[in-house]
Amino acid sequence: MKKLTILLITVIISLTALGIDVETVGDVYKTLIQTYNEGENISNEEFYLFFQELNNLGLYRFYRTQMIGSAEYIDRPTNVQTYLSQIYDNVQSQFTTIEEKLALAGFLVYVQSDLSGEQITQEMIRSLPAYFKTVQEYTRSLENDALTYFGNVIIYSLGIVDSAPFTNIERFPSNAQILDKRFYIYEGETNPEFDAIILENKQSLEQGIQQLAQSGLTGRPLQIAIDQLSYNYVNSLINETRDQLQQVTQIFIEEGKAGVNIAFIRIIIYAVLILITFLFLRKYLWVTVLSVFGVEFVYLLVFYNPITDTISSFLYGSYIVTFVFLFLAVLLFKSFGKKIKLTEKVINFSIFFLVLITLFVPSYYSYDLLMEKNNQFNNSAFETQLLNDVVVYPHAPIHKTISSLNSHLGSEYSQVNTFYRSIFGSFLGDLLNSQVLSQIQGSSVQTNREGLKIDKVENYRGIPLDFSNEITDFVNSSEISERNIYNELDTLKVQAHDVLKFSDAEFESKFIDASNQLLSSSDLIDPLLPSVNSYFNVDKVNKINLRTYNTIYGTKVFLLFFLSLTIFVIFEEKFTKYISLLSMLLVSILSFIKVTPLEVFSQIGYPTVLTVDYSFNYIFGIILLVLTSLLFVRYFYDLKNK
Repeated sequence: MKKLTILLITVIISLTALGIDVETVGDVYKTLIQTYNEGENISNEEFYLFFQELNNLGLYRFYRTQMIGSAEYIDRPTNVQTYLSQIYDNVQSQFTTIEEKLALAGFLVYVQSDLSGEQITQEMIRSLPAYFKTVQEYTRSLENDALTYFGNVIIYSLGIVDSAPFTNIERFPSNAQILDKRFYIYEGETNPEFDAIILENKQSLEQGIQQLAQSGLTGRPLQIAIDQLSYNYVNSLINETRDQLQQVTQIFIEEGKAGVNIAFIRIIIYAVLILITFLFLRKYLWVTVLSVFGVEFVYLLVFYNPITDTISSFLYGSYIVTFVFLFLAVLLFKSFGKKIKLTEKVINFSIFFLVLITLFVPSYYSYDLLMEKNNQFNNSAFETQLLNDVVVYPHAPIHKTISSLNSHLGSEYSQVNTFYRSIFGSFLGDLLNSQVLSQIQGSSVQTNREGLKIDKVENYRGIPLDFSNEITDFVNSSEISERNIYNELDTLKVQAHDVLKFSDAEFESKFIDASNQLLSSSDLIDPLLPSVNSYFNVDKVNKINLRTYNTIYGTKVFLLFFLSLTIFVIFEEKFTKYISLLSMLLVSILSFIKVTPLEVFSQIGYPTVLTVDYSFNYIFGIILLVLTSLLFVRYFYDLKNK
């Protein structure tokens, strides 16, 4: 209620302000950010639609990734700014003044910054379609209003009309006329800002009007001259507006700052501590590293966010994960050594394959992320966008497959038609012309006795021989076309299955209708339609598999385990080995803890989606426990054989 009151006050202020009230924009902008960060998407009624659309955007990218993957299929892929601007179009009716609309556009830039972990920049603001559109519409409207306002004052001064929003100006009666007065009659109230510009430039404006009165211009030439004179004073207004917009974008940047980057500072502290220890207390390096490891363990578990902490995500992805896989590669190749005992080989192979399995085995099964459980997604703009991405757009995978199928069918038909109408016809014509045949009527063929004598062997044997080569080429080409056609059918079957198994009844119906519309574009596909229609009979999944790195919590578990493994491999001190093994054991136990709600990645740079109704795949946690045990056994096995 407090935020609603603030917004009402800012609306009243903005209605009475001249130009853009920069302070009001800042107030509304900060209110939107505060509401967003507090997550009042349920209790705060005025923002409910926005949060619902934001959630639909996350669901759209999540379903899209499940159905066709995250790859874009065009040279210039659509980015998150386009979709945030789509949300702007859907919710802007709740924001009436230019101040509110600018604040909303700036807020969407803040949301983009929050989703990507990047700082807000001038380029980010200006490249947002919603901001660009808002500024363009406002500037155009302001310019048109000012031109009409000043034009009304000018034609009043010329005596063409008897009223104007501003009349404190000298009149220069003339016999001039304009073709259509409607374009120069200002219908609104007196505008103090426009009046101030006129008063500030009154002398030059009156001189300009006097010159028009004395010029003898009338009709269309006079209208052009009036517009040119008006533009002299509109430009100052536009320049002032640009200055205000510059202030607005600066507010967006300053108020939208993420604050001190703790992630970056901690890494610098780690590096300094390790460097000092390495230079002056090298034998205690393991102590420093172990201390850093302990702090980092807590940071990853409690504070780390894979989306916003881009520095940590980059470092872990580039170094820790890479190191683990290098270790596994060394472990694998080492196992092929002749001196390696069978027990060690079994342990090494087991560690290698179990780590690989963790990349593919699901950690969680979500039930409330099923499309049928998210009714608000139905008939939303992002459901339409999802349908476009999978089938409607020309670059959509299924659209491309059906187009390719039609192309192969058309090519095959053209080739067959050419063979029988042209090549086969030429063959029969050659036989008639060479007098091998005397007449062809239906299926009845009459030969020519003279044409079948031995001296005509080049005709009666050569012509069929040439035709046999044509037949061979035709058959080979037709077989290739047939393979291509059935390959496309197989692809279509897989694609339809991947889409429909994640669809609810409503989206399935829309998908099938869109697909059938594409399939009906040619009758050549009609013989295949019974098979194609069977592709749409797909059993729906009753849960959505989520791998550990598909979730924020699972990513933390994954990285903590890999970090512990890295410490275990690098340092030889027994205490370090035990601590890293204990941390791996702890991480394995953490993988069984249910976090509610579980935050799921839709796609990097897009809103996450939440699942509450989900279950564990205990196999993943068991694998981590087995890996920890195998590393423990391998460590003591190595100690025993030293």
